[in-house]
Amino acid sequence: MLYSIPVTAGSNGAPVRNLNVWRAVAISTGLGTAFATAVVMGLLIGNFADERLGNTVPVLTILGSLLGLAAGVYSSAQLVQFALRRKE
Repeated sequence: MLYSIPVTAGSNGAPVRNLNVWRAVAISTGLGTAFATAVVMGLLIGNFADERLGNTVPVLTILGSLLGLAAGVYSSAQLVQFALRRKE
């Protein structure tokens, strides 16, 4: 179960679960950072390759963006799998 130890009631009467809230914040921050970094790196590498080769059509930029998108999805999936593992 994701929520384990209710502490005290919050202003709306719901139990506050401090540790798990911060864990969720850390996971979502990691997901966003990993995804954005992969896409931006793919875009920059593709753009650099296009400029270096003198391409007028940004084929490698688009390809780099798509590869970065795929890498972002993969790393996000790995992070979610890691986060959902139960501690034994």
